[in-house]
Amino acid sequence: MTQDHRPRSETRKLMIDTVARSERPLTRTEIVNRLNRKKTPHLIDMMDALVDDGIFRRSIVTFNNGVTGYVYTVAREFARK
Repeated sequence: MTQDHRPRSETRKLMIDTVARSERPLTRTEIVNRLNRKKTPHLIDMMDALVDDGIFRRSIVTFNNGVTGYVYTVAREFARK
């Protein structure tokens, strides 16, 4: 089975929309799961680029199991009004 590829710009927009619609910060895994994708270096790089561009805010959290990870929110100026 082949994976359907969407343009990078569309994936970026879907990531932003997914995080903006969420009522709480999302992990990398939650973001890619909502896009029906697997967590790959390419998608992680896209999230990092969104942080670098000031669109996403990234926080480091410690989960209940003691593992540290990242969660993402959309910067206020990019959030839906």
